[in-house]
Amino acid sequence: MKKLLVSCCFLALFSELSADVVTKIVFKGLDRVEKEVVEDCVTIKPGKEYNEQDIDATIKAIFAKGFFSDVKISKVGDVLVIKCIEKQMIDQVAFEGNSASSDDTLKNVVNNRLSSGRLFSTYVVKDVVSDMQMMYRALGYCSAVVVPKIIKRPGNKVDIVFEIDEGSKTTVKKIIFIGNKNFSDDDLKDVMTTKEEKLWRFWDYDSHVYREDKIDVDVDAITSFYKNNGYPFFMVTSTSAEMDPDKTSYYCTFTMDEGDKYTISSASLESEVKNINPADFVELIQIQKDDIYNEEKITKDRNEIRKEVSLQDHPFVDVIVNTDYDKKNKTAAIKYVIVERPKAFLERIEIVGNTRTLDNVIRREFSIHEGDALNVYKIQSAVERLKGIGYFDDVELTELDGSADDKKVLLVNVKEKESTAQFKFGFNLNDADGFGGMIGFSENNLMGTGRTLSAEALWMQRYYGAKINLYDPRFMDQNFGAGVTIGASSYDRKKVDQSITRSIFITPYVRYAISDHVYHIIRYTLSRNQRRWWSKDNNRAFDTVPDSVKDTVLMRDEYGKYTSGEIGSTLIYDRTDNEFNPRDGYELSMTNSYAGIIGNVQYFKNELGAKYYHPITEKVTFIIDANIGHIHEIKGTRSAHRFALGGDILRGFESGGVGPKDAKDNSIGGNKYWTVSFLAKVPLSTKEMGINGVVFVDFGSAWGVKKYSKENIRDSSGIRASTGVAIEWAKSPLGMPMSFIFGFPFKKKSFDEKQTFTLSGFM
Repeated sequence: MKKLLVSCCFLALFSELSADVVTKIVFKGLDRVEKEVVEDCVTIKPGKEYNEQDIDATIKAIFAKGFFSDVKISKVGDVLVIKCIEKQMIDQVAFEGNSASSDDTLKNVVNNRLSSGRLFSTYVVKDVVSDMQMMYRALGYCSAVVVPKIIKRPGNKVDIVFEIDEGSKTTVKKIIFIGNKNFSDDDLKDVMTTKEEKLWRFWDYDSHVYREDKIDVDVDAITSFYKNNGYPFFMVTSTSAEMDPDKTSYYCTFTMDEGDKYTISSASLESEVKNINPADFVELIQIQKDDIYNEEKITKDRNEIRKEVSLQDHPFVDVIVNTDYDKKNKTAAIKYVIVERPKAFLERIEIVGNTRTLDNVIRREFSIHEGDALNVYKIQSAVERLKGIGYFDDVELTELDGSADDKKVLLVNVKEKESTAQFKFGFNLNDADGFGGMIGFSENNLMGTGRTLSAEALWMQRYYGAKINLYDPRFMDQNFGAGVTIGASSYDRKKVDQSITRSIFITPYVRYAISDHVYHIIRYTLSRNQRRWWSKDNNRAFDTVPDSVKDTVLMRDEYGKYTSGEIGSTLIYDRTDNEFNPRDGYELSMTNSYAGIIGNVQYFKNELGAKYYHPITEKVTFIIDANIGHIHEIKGTRSAHRFALGGDILRGFESGGVGPKDAKDNSIGGNKYWTVSFLAKVPLSTKEMGINGVVFVDFGSAWGVKKYSKENIRDSSGIRASTGVAIEWAKSPLGMPMSFIFGFPFKKKSFDEKQTFTLSGFM
């Protein structure tokens, strides 16, 4: 009892001693923060007792404001001193050493987390550094180092300077496949965006730069390749990237399980929706029994059925694919089922991932808008269009719940290409213009607007020229494209026919789709031209030809100034399987032109063209290419307006070598022409290199010059024919197509001009 009494007295005495009273509270260290902000946090009041718990509560409340890095409370006499150390404020943020990434791009990474006027935080700086290094890895600079440097400034402010050592881009030294038994390494490398570092890829350096996101795209590409060639259970089981000891390149390994090859046992269509008869759409199924399993064809069939059903005013339906696999016989039974979707309407479209491409460029590809019925066909069509415009590596669409049960939000996640710009250069050699080269540039997504800007300059021994083109595929956000091309050229043929020709032109044009396979182009070309006669004796050019030398058609009619204004229309019907390298299908074209709206040249011109493609074997493609044309001359026409064959058109003959000739063997062109070519094309390299071998037989003729019927003109509508071989290099190191042609005429006229070998860098 005595001990308990002593303990209670001790506690009472301790409590009395720990309690304290102050008469005044003083704040120190407040430069930017108002005193009233801190006063609200103080639980201690002058004239009233306080203890350690009050001090702890006050310190915690002040810290919670987030303005201070340290808070200390002390007592000086009967005055309570609260000393606050304010967090430093950011004055400026700068970047040093960055060349591959602009300051604006890096500021987007910082994203106002460290902007001027914000409080400095070492934790935020660490996060920003981590994000910058991730960005550089995405650009291929895997060894980039970012070091933040903090510079103190007066007024408790700091500057943050990110010192960046980008290093060099990390390339892919070797791509290794494990488990591919039915397709070669080259077959798989052809479908990948990541390429191995090779000397001959110097013109496309970014293709062999290692990027983690490209590996994911490549896994999808390889998987699609297998599933489109009969292997539905194929999978890439693992990927790895090991850095070379020199830390400048990677070895990328793809391990895979091919599975078994399957064929189609049956393909059928059913409907679970009343009022929809599957028999009305069964003819849309293209995949047939005994075909090799092909997910691309199956998806295409499903989309076609979905489209046609949707167009018949059934917005709330979908088409699903049920596949029954017979693993014993290695067959797959495909069943397309038309099903009813819950009625839902689009609340809004959200777009993420686009740091360069403007939102409206993406939104305009959607034909479905806020408030519309959620039509699966229209949504899928928009995704396919976005994938096809060439701005993105990938497009993903997710359907999210909206503000009500019958409302949905579409989340569009795009992954932009590293670059949509391209430089190209090359050379050319032909009999008419000699040897020369070209340089060009194109940007397919100008400032994120979706517009295309291209420019190129060409110079040769007897020719030089330049042109610039601007094209908007969705002019004023409408469903048609519009553009304009401006150019100038000069032909120096003083040593050939004593002439110098200069031209300038402007061509506005419009292109639009009438349907999925029909396109229409309307253009107007206004040109100003001048052909001058070069006097060898006087070593100068004259606007007119002296009467003493006007002994040929060209001498009389080709010289002087003339202006031409031509309006043209081209209609294209394309049913080929591939826009850039077709192997199956056909293409028809019709071009009609009229000159004479402005200028002193007047004529009508009409041309028809047809191409047919048919795969003979897995690699060999048979092609028929036929063309026919006619010009009705009215006044002021020149040889440049008429038709002459040779060079790339009717191979084995010199450019302009087939057609009417004047007394001195100058080509004056004909009013009519036709050509028919039979070709067999076979790849001689990987798809990436794009080298093809071609065996051809060409037939054709150009004839008819009624304007000069009484002149000494050699002219014949007789058939000309040649045969030969060619090597076409679609993706040459020069960044442009090249062709090496060996042609041998076996039917010709005496005044035709032959040319066995033709090298061309422009097609």
